[in-house]
Parts: sequence; C-alpha cells; structure tokens
Amino acid sequence: MLQTDPKARLIDAAIDLFGQHGLSGVGTRALADAASVQMSTITYYFGGKDGLYLACAEHIAAIIRARTTPILDSLGKIDDIDDAKKGIRAILGGLVTIMMRDDIAPMARFIVREQMKPSPAFDVIYDGAMRHIIEALGKLLHQVAAGRVPKEQIRIRCMSLIGQILAFRIAHATLMRATNWTKLGKRETDLVSNIVDVHTRAVLDDLERGDAS
Repeated sequence: MLQTDPKARLIDAAIDLFGQHGLSGVGTRALADAASVQMSTITYYFGGKDGLYLACAEHIAAIIRARTTPILDSLGKIDDIDDAKKGIRAILGGLVTIMMRDDIAPMARFIVREQMKPSPAFDVIYDGAMRHIIEALGKLLHQVAAGRVPKEQIRIRCMSLIGQILAFRIAHATLMRATNWTKLGKRETDLVSNIVDVHTRAVLDDLERGDAS
C-alpha cells in the first residue's frame, strides 16, 4: 500500500534505492520519482540527499529496535546459567524470524553497504539498534562462560552467533538456490530457526563446559 505521507514515501523509496545503488549512485530526481513527490520535498523534509540518507538509517534503526526490544524485554530475570542460555536462544530465535521476513530485505541491503563502507549512517544504525542486541548477548554469554572468557572473545562469539542468522538474509539468493525453495514462509523459517538453535546449543554447551579457547 502506497504511503500517503510524502516524508514516509521518500524514506521507503530511498532505503530501497540506496540499498541497491549506494548514496552516490542515486540522484534526487530518481528519489523523487520513486516516491512520487516533487524534488523540493527532499530539501523541505531532509535538507538534501545526505539528510535523507541519515533519515533512512534512523528509520532502519528504529524498526530493528522496535522488533528486538520486545524479545529482550521478555527474557525476565536471569538467575543462573540455564536462564542465560535460554535467553540467548530466545534472542537468536527472534532474530531469525525478523531476518527471514521479506520486508527486511531493502533494509538489509542498506545495512550491508554500510558494513562494507561505513559512513555516519553506520553509527546511527549501530548505536540505535545493533549495540543493544550485542550487549545483551554479551552479558548472557559472559554468564554462561562464568567469567572464563575475555570480553573481546565474548564480542567475537556474539558476532559469530548473530552471523549464522545474517547469512540467511545476506546470502538469500544462495539459500534459495541451494534449498530449491521458492519462498520463505513459516515452514522455511521454522526449519532455519530449529537448525540455528541446534548450532547455538552446541556452542553454549561447549562454553559452559569450559571449551572457551
């Protein structure tokens, strides 16, 4: 459904175009045409193309945070290692559901570009959304490891656990070709979630046993 708010239309169109072509690869005319607005609307709302690009980053961060905050809030009190492990699995399971949704694809393309060549927009996305996920996972992993693993290694483990999920979105075309899937529905999402959970439990069990090197 087409957004009635021209500002929202511009952000939606810009996320898609910037994700495909980058900031320098998209002109204001193309942005305006894609959003069915006048070119002056970009200046009016955002001060120009660079401002629109940062607004896209802020919008993406807000969406990710809105979808992940309920997952983090649902964890409740973590009293022991078993609670911490369940919390980690709940966070990662929630991320699978988010990443497998079709509407995340344009945002994922935008984020991938920022991963490869960070701009001020990356700080917006990281501080506004990614940081709270990584810090929550890091705290729980630290509890599972019972303090045996240095913080640097904990952060790397966070990235490893999250990376197994991001691969299904970033390598979407390979996933679909390798599995012969034609869509990502509930069955496919549940299958990915189950396999990610198996991998995660194995990592956490090793970490709890002290295989922390």
